[in-house]
Amino acid sequence: MFKLFKRPAGLLLIMTMLFAGSGIVHAQASTTSHPPVRVVLDANTMTFGEQPFIEKSTTLVPFRPIFEKLGLTIGWDPDTRTVTGEKEGIHIELQIDNPVAKVNGKSITLPVAPKLKNKTTFVPLRFISESVESKVEWDSANRTAVIYSKNRYASADGQFQFNAYGLWRNMSGLENIVAEDDELVQDYISVEEAGQLQLALRYFNHTMLFIAADPLTDETRDMKLDSYLDRAKDTASLSSKDIVEEKQIELFGYDALQLTYVNHLDWDKRIDTLVVFKTGSRFYSIRNSSYEVTYKNSIQDFEDILEDMEFREQ
Repeated sequence: MFKLFKRPAGLLLIMTMLFAGSGIVHAQASTTSHPPVRVVLDANTMTFGEQPFIEKSTTLVPFRPIFEKLGLTIGWDPDTRTVTGEKEGIHIELQIDNPVAKVNGKSITLPVAPKLKNKTTFVPLRFISESVESKVEWDSANRTAVIYSKNRYASADGQFQFNAYGLWRNMSGLENIVAEDDELVQDYISVEEAGQLQLALRYFNHTMLFIAADPLTDETRDMKLDSYLDRAKDTASLSSKDIVEEKQIELFGYDALQLTYVNHLDWDKRIDTLVVFKTGSRFYSIRNSSYEVTYKNSIQDFEDILEDMEFREQ
């Protein structure tokens, strides 16, 4: 993937993809003072039967599409005109024209009450999204709400677990990691061996996250962490000019080394950040790889992932 929302790495790219060079969008903007409100969930534009609108700086959307896309099971009580949504221990209640909603029984005052318009129930978008722990950012220039859903990920060996936000996908299938059969993995692994990979994820903007486990051998059992990192540098064919930063950190209670460097494997310049640490049985590496244009935000997201990550060696 993953505190208050910090701008994700993909927002600029999402906006560019959706709006740059679109003659239709510019034509609409030139004929109306208020372009339509758009909602983007995990890099995909949502469609609604009734157009979302803004009231008192609050975006309201038809409840059914947003509930379904966020994985909420929908309930409706026609007598009280109450909408409910349930998902993994989260229970939401909203009543038409009532500014007080409930999340798991706790009352929350909304900036705008749910409304019935054109026989469609509209609900506050940010409230619904944040109630299921998604993150929301508003692009005022394009009147677009961008939602990043929260998802749980685990390495193949089950030793690493973490939350991440947005459209991350397993690079070799959602079910199984078979690196030797995945050209994308083969193209972008620079310090890991394919057989050691425990996780290979790709974000929609081509930021990638790799986790590898390297069992100790007679050769590496007594190897120091800095020597192991030097070996990784050699594997990636790094020169001193490629090194951006190298520092010592602590991760999961272990001493670790963090290396940031320029990765020349791709057609465009990539910046990678590699973290390595050693336990009694293995060397582990965690690597974030992103294009230079998205690096500044990508590294912040990577730091959030590391902060959230849990490690339990089996």
